[in-house]
Amino acid sequence: MKISFKKIGTKLLIFMILCAIIPLMVVGGVSTNKITEEMQIQGDNSVNDNLNIFQESIENVIVEFETTTSYTASLDTFSELLVNDDKEVLYDFAEKMKKSSEVDLVAFTDKNGNIISSSDNVQTNLKPVISKLLSNEVQSSFEIISGSEASKYSDYKVNNINDALAICVVAPVYHSGELVGTVTLVDIVNNDDYWVDSLKERTGNEATIFLKNVRISTTVQTNGQDATGTKCSDEVYNIITNHQDYVGTANVLGSEYITKYSPIEDKDGNVVGIIFTGIPKAPFVAVITDTRNEIIIISLLGLLLSILIALYTGRKITKPIEELKKGTEEFGNGNYDYKTTVKTGDELQELSDSFNKMAENVKNLMKTMDMDKVELATLLTNVSDVMNRVAKGDFTARADESRENNNLEKAINTAVSNVADLIKELREEVELLNIQIQKVEDELKGAEETATQVAEAATQVAEAASDQSAKLQESSEELENTYEGAKEVYSAAEETVKSSEEIKENSETGVEKVENAISRMQSITNVIDELGKSIKMLGEDGKKINEVTGLIKDIAEQTGLLALNASIEAARAGDAGKGFAVVASEIKSLAEEIKKSVEDINHTIEGVNKRIDDTIDLGLKGKDEVDKGVIAIDEVNDALLKIKESVNESAVKINGIKHGAQNASENTEGALKNAQEIAALSEEFTATAEEVTASTEELNSIIEEIRGIAEEVTQVAERVTKKSSQFKI
Repeated sequence: MKISFKKIGTKLLIFMILCAIIPLMVVGGVSTNKITEEMQIQGDNSVNDNLNIFQESIENVIVEFETTTSYTASLDTFSELLVNDDKEVLYDFAEKMKKSSEVDLVAFTDKNGNIISSSDNVQTNLKPVISKLLSNEVQSSFEIISGSEASKYSDYKVNNINDALAICVVAPVYHSGELVGTVTLVDIVNNDDYWVDSLKERTGNEATIFLKNVRISTTVQTNGQDATGTKCSDEVYNIITNHQDYVGTANVLGSEYITKYSPIEDKDGNVVGIIFTGIPKAPFVAVITDTRNEIIIISLLGLLLSILIALYTGRKITKPIEELKKGTEEFGNGNYDYKTTVKTGDELQELSDSFNKMAENVKNLMKTMDMDKVELATLLTNVSDVMNRVAKGDFTARADESRENNNLEKAINTAVSNVADLIKELREEVELLNIQIQKVEDELKGAEETATQVAEAATQVAEAASDQSAKLQESSEELENTYEGAKEVYSAAEETVKSSEEIKENSETGVEKVENAISRMQSITNVIDELGKSIKMLGEDGKKINEVTGLIKDIAEQTGLLALNASIEAARAGDAGKGFAVVASEIKSLAEEIKKSVEDINHTIEGVNKRIDDTIDLGLKGKDEVDKGVIAIDEVNDALLKIKESVNESAVKINGIKHGAQNASENTEGALKNAQEIAALSEEFTATAEEVTASTEELNSIIEEIRGIAEEVTQVAERVTKKSSQFKI
């Protein structure tokens, strides 16, 4: 079938196809672009959140390492062990720290970095790390450890790189204010999937840690295995080495990902590695592709439906036109009896009926022309008279129908009668039109007032929405501040929990020391009791000495009397008793010296006895004071036990505060998101109100146009009324 673009049907078909396909193409293109933009924004936000979670997880572990090393370094007992070089106890200490912290190496060194003791008795060179990180407080950093050293205490080996990336923490140890050594902790990141697996389990997205540009820990897989030993692209690595983050789409081992890379720096600020999070782009592309395909299918269906409607509508329009065309052709050929058949109920049917009437009239006219001249002259005179009267507005004029061939007269009379009826109906319709126009004007006034009220209300709503948006923005900012505060409270609660645990341990240590003190005081009491008993026995021995010295004194006095008697007897004996007299004199002198010595001994013993009595009194007082000390220490012990109970209760409450702070932080974060969403809705509502205001202004403009049209219609109706009143009916 040959298609002519000059035909009405073809033009209608093309017009309807264009009307259908252009909006579909515009909507499809805008929808696809919007979905693509939203997908990209969501992907970027997701990888940003994931990277923040990743960094926070690593920082939390480093803080735990710093806390452990700092606490160990601050213990007095530990510094004494380090000074005393107690390797056996230090080894046990290192093993326990390694097990509790889950690290690869715990080492205790002297101030020069030489290892005194370490977990698994590892001997490795930590001097470069310690010299870099050692300061007055605990220091931590990511550092590169050579493979020869890392192999001594970890399974570090990864393809394409010989070194290891490690988290190193160094805490100084002081004894009597002097640096005596360090507590050094090393955790190798190579092949340690703790952080990347945790992030993937938490978010469902991929994570990787790089040493320089080589993957050393990752959830990205190739051939069912972790892709450790593979490298990132040079484009990404060049950006990272400039201490900048990389955000965007990247090809990761042959697959497209929405990614974010962030540099890892050592203590000196050198880039030593990268952390990465990524979301596979395939699901996003699939969503966009599916959406685009659905839009294309809908567009094709809409186009097909438009073509069918256009064909149907064109057929409905062109078929009557073809019928009319055929009728005109028959009429042109002189076939006045041919009748067009159009039953569409619209203007085409009216045109067909008019054409048929015209053909009938022409047919009758042709018959009239065949009449003789006389009849024609009479007819023309009659018709002329009637038409002149009609021309003057007298529609009561009628042609004479007495002739035999009076079809024309009847037709004229019918036409004049019909025109008269039409004018009469026209007058009635004009009157009704005037009434309706008046109603329209009244309604337009009401609509104008309503539109004005709507405009005012929309303006007030827009202003209120704008104020609400501003307040919601302020609330959002306050919620952000509250959220930050909640996070700080949560951090403080965590630190308080750790402090309460330390207080609990110190209180337990204090209780143990008080119990030891009570035991020592009891021992002192027992010693004082024994000392008192010994002093009492010493006093009794002193009394016995007094008795013995008294006996010696009596013996000395008797010896003096005997010596006196011997002197008397020697004097009586004369010369024979001189020798005996000398002996008696010496014995007397000896007895006096003995007596004098006994008196000195008695005097000394009295002083000793007095001191013994004083010592016994002091011992009793000491025992009383010791007993009081025991009571006081018992009271201290009770107080410490109460403190311990309070600390335990405080720990429980602080844990509750910690969980409450965490819940508050999460709830505040949710409230912040809701406030931001409400603010966005408020802004949309403001825009909608402004659109309503604009629409109302357009409505007012339309009302003004309708009013102008109504006024013109009124003027036309007045003119029609004036004109129709000239006719006589």
